[in-house]
Amino acid sequence: MRFEYWMISIVRFLGLSSFVGNDQEPLQEVQGPASLSVGNVVNDNVQTPPVFEPPGAPENPDDRISCVYDMENWKYPDSSEKRAVWLQHKTNGYEFNISTDYEKYWPRGITRKYHVFVNNDTKANWDGIDFPGAKLLNGTFPGPWIQACWGDEVEITVTNNLAYNGTAIHMHGIRMLNQSLMDGVPGVTQCPIAPGKSFTYKFTATQYGTTWYHSHYSLQYSDGVLGPLTIHGPTSDNWDYSIDPILLGDHNHRSAFQDYYQEQFAGIKGSAVKAPPKMTSILLNGRGSYAGIVPEKYNTTVKGGKRYLLRLINTSTDTTFIFAIDNHNFTVVEADLVPIKPYITDHLAIGIGQRYHVVLNTWPDSQRNETDEFWIRTVPADHCNNFRDTLDVRQGILYYEAHKSKWPQTNEGPYKYICRDEPFDKLQPILNWNITPLTEKDKQDFVIPNSTIMLANWSLPSPPKESDVVNNWNAQEHPIWVNYTEPTVKNLDGSFGPNAVVYSVSAKDSAHKNWNYMVIIGNQKTNPGPSKGGRLIPAAHPIHMHGHDFALLQQSDEPYVDQNSLKLTYNNPPRRDVVLLPRNGFIVIAFRADNPGAWAVHCHIAWHASAGLAFQILEDKDMFKTLMESQKDDVKQLNQSCKDWDIWFKNPKNHWHPDGRFQDDSGI
Repeated sequence: MRFEYWMISIVRFLGLSSFVGNDQEPLQEVQGPASLSVGNVVNDNVQTPPVFEPPGAPENPDDRISCVYDMENWKYPDSSEKRAVWLQHKTNGYEFNISTDYEKYWPRGITRKYHVFVNNDTKANWDGIDFPGAKLLNGTFPGPWIQACWGDEVEITVTNNLAYNGTAIHMHGIRMLNQSLMDGVPGVTQCPIAPGKSFTYKFTATQYGTTWYHSHYSLQYSDGVLGPLTIHGPTSDNWDYSIDPILLGDHNHRSAFQDYYQEQFAGIKGSAVKAPPKMTSILLNGRGSYAGIVPEKYNTTVKGGKRYLLRLINTSTDTTFIFAIDNHNFTVVEADLVPIKPYITDHLAIGIGQRYHVVLNTWPDSQRNETDEFWIRTVPADHCNNFRDTLDVRQGILYYEAHKSKWPQTNEGPYKYICRDEPFDKLQPILNWNITPLTEKDKQDFVIPNSTIMLANWSLPSPPKESDVVNNWNAQEHPIWVNYTEPTVKNLDGSFGPNAVVYSVSAKDSAHKNWNYMVIIGNQKTNPGPSKGGRLIPAAHPIHMHGHDFALLQQSDEPYVDQNSLKLTYNNPPRRDVVLLPRNGFIVIAFRADNPGAWAVHCHIAWHASAGLAFQILEDKDMFKTLMESQKDDVKQLNQSCKDWDIWFKNPKNHWHPDGRFQDDSGI
């Protein structure tokens, strides 16, 4: 049994779940696809039943797509009272529904192809102030809404039209089962896409719900390279209509690449920089207001007495938000692509990278107290934001059809804006997981990590000058610093340097039924592990894992002392891919080693990730190598992309930095 400094590696491989369909009736391969254009997506489409439009808002038909399945004798139950069922067999009663184990079974859909272009934009203005540092997808912010249906094969071609940046796009929260080369992390799963070149990402939509796609190249997503992604499927509560995705975000008036130096040099002796970078405004679907400038706010109109599905996504650089609509409740039905047992609340804590589906219950016309306009509020959580100014949190408006006024007069509820996740006991997945319990000996053998900011010289592949002293964040002994020209997936048999921060896990080593267990703490004073030196900055960190959903066994605001601090939940704990590490507490997570590949785990505060707060999990290396041998086209694209990057990178005219340095941060 192998133990790392901060991770106990106890895993056993049980076999990949690659079968598509159900035990009784395997689904057949799609035959003879024909091309059909729907909006900005090209569908490889077979016109056999069932064919249907996903449920949503009939008044916005251009936002909808058609779901197409090559599955005879199946039907879609087109009813607002049967949202838990996606497909029903016409004769034998089998269903693809909210209780289907989507890690093993999914319907067979069609192939959907998107093409997005990453461009510079010097005329962006999202909050009343010009933003010349914008980088956009297809000229819009947020980028195009990519949609698919449960079981579809999705292909997204990305063309890089930037002058001085590479790029790479990550489908946030998508499992990428057996498709690690498609995860979109430069230096880990690919080389960056060179300017003027393209890369096609392919994945199977085994999950369903709403997430987002964003650049994973340095700080690029903070400058605008992001957009919503929805996979239509069942819901754990009923609803009548849906509203297009709502993206909550923060914004700077300067490029994140310009402001990153503040993260590096804040508080350094002799430095004029006194504090980390501060954000300037709040955005709701790319709209905001700054310094009294009042542009057209985000708004949406609803009918009275109806149920609306809202798709909420926090795409921030540095802010956890509390989301609320004055005088309204909503029912939470999904967290991070995981269907959950519905619960009712009047406000929702959404961390960076987290997503929720909620059902908004609108008031009947006779019960609105003569008010038809309500503020939508996005309130930065206390101690989980860093804004330059006090901001107006009334960033959107919910209108009822009969509204007469432009501006609401409603008041906010008596909420507490503490930095937190949604309550642990509320996030109960529909699909039950039972985690193999740890023994008392296992608990004693934990060696615990912490997240610490340190003052040290970089010891990295492309460091600043030796005399430079900069801040960095790290998960253990070293900050991560990826090598764009030699990503992990091309170096599986090589030696990894300390700044690759690679941790290997192998299912064959496990005595615990395929599970890995991990404890991460956020308080250095009680850390029993090796002394790191440096100084701790109290901060909460949204920790995101690629390639997996993890089970959250414990989330504590109390400091970790020893194994007696562990009070673990093994029976159907919350399950997601982003969790908030409390500023002085700890988390315990477990994940299955059932997806061979190289996977990033990182803080989703963009400044912290760039400063090194990340590591890599190299999962079942030998099986991953065998898998890549069967993925010849994907490996060919990987190699060509690296060749293109190498040619571009070696051209001196592309190194515009005065001292020739190109990479100033971790790279992820």
